[in-house]
Amino acid sequence: MSQQNEVILRYWPHPKQQVFHRDRYKIRYRSVFAGTGTGKTYALCFEILGMLLENPGAVAYIFEPTYKMVRRILIPALESKWLLGKPFESNPLVAFYNRGDNYINLHGCNPNNSEEAEGTLWFGSLEEPEYAEGPNIDIIGVDEAQYIRRFTESWDVILRRLRGSGQIKRDISCAVVTTTPPPLLPGDRLHEFFEDPKTRNPLSKVYRWHLDDNPYTTEQYKAEIKASHHGSLAKRFIEGLFAPAGVGSFDFDSTVHEVKQVEKQTVKVVVYGVDFGWTNPSAIVCVGFDGDDRAYILDEFYQNRTQTETLVQELKEMQAQYGEGPVVCDSSEPQTIDMFCKAGLVAQGNTSKREDGIHELGGRFHVQGDGKPRIFVSSKCVKWISEVMVYNAEVKENDHAIDATRYAIMSRAGVSSLDVSFSKVRL
Repeated sequence: MSQQNEVILRYWPHPKQQVFHRDRYKIRYRSVFAGTGTGKTYALCFEILGMLLENPGAVAYIFEPTYKMVRRILIPALESKWLLGKPFESNPLVAFYNRGDNYINLHGCNPNNSEEAEGTLWFGSLEEPEYAEGPNIDIIGVDEAQYIRRFTESWDVILRRLRGSGQIKRDISCAVVTTTPPPLLPGDRLHEFFEDPKTRNPLSKVYRWHLDDNPYTTEQYKAEIKASHHGSLAKRFIEGLFAPAGVGSFDFDSTVHEVKQVEKQTVKVVVYGVDFGWTNPSAIVCVGFDGDDRAYILDEFYQNRTQTETLVQELKEMQAQYGEGPVVCDSSEPQTIDMFCKAGLVAQGNTSKREDGIHELGGRFHVQGDGKPRIFVSSKCVKWISEVMVYNAEVKENDHAIDATRYAIMSRAGVSSLDVSFSKVRL
């Protein structure tokens, strides 16, 4: 790479990140269990970029729980001003970008050797464990592991793939996991592999970061997170600790309610629920209804500090895929709802009571006389599933996707199958 095309990575690790980076090549399995806003994803990306540049020809993979998280979280982090600094297509450090197959080739780090082998960085999702299958590779990163629905099976595949790509002379095989710890449930593989002293892998090490450990996060953001997260949520999202899950208010059973795919002809009507947030996430949930008024959670958007323009874009993308339908919103932001309407969305505020919505939604999880419940969820809706498993109706926390869902559900309450107005549904 010529000097005029030099790329400078402006990532400047905070002290806890420095400890993590110093263990490069020393620890085979590293896990960062950290609070929100502590720089987990940036640290993961920098670590893997650094290893690729130091080992021309090496092959690495970074996984997110879903493809949408690849698009919304991983690629923007890699292209950010702190790391590569430019889009892949115009970046002098990137020799080739295959958008369809989701990988980039990086130029070797030796500026005096134009024949230096290129490193390869793949990015993908773990919506299903088999997505982790493939040839042997050198480095694997897993971001936001708590949202991977079948982490145990996916982790087993990852361990099998860490046998070296054969493209470099030395063995640098390693895996890095970064996440806010999930609710502590019996048999949790993350906890058993990295944390439990009785079962942890002897080649592993945990790095724990508290929200306050990141000096680059604003004090206002830290104060907002601390004010809105209490109990077990504070343990997980502020301190980076595993914490026992509360007893869920809904009778959710993944073996009953979770489905891999919803047939196109099943869904007759689509409704979009929106819960607004800033420090807490904004959530969009796409809910389809069949002719018998069973609900199907088809898709989700879940992200904090989201501008209205982004919400509009996400809603329009969902409608392009699943069909047009009413957008039922948290009524606390009439100005945002008005902006939705001006953007061409059929938006309205939720008028139902919280207690009624919880009762209606909760009743849908019960198996009916025909042997089926009245609600199903696509396995790709990892944030929705994560919430519903620990949702506590007595506590107004960890409820953003659930609130968006009950807005959509209640907009259909009292509508019989004979009154269905069929819309164009595209799955």
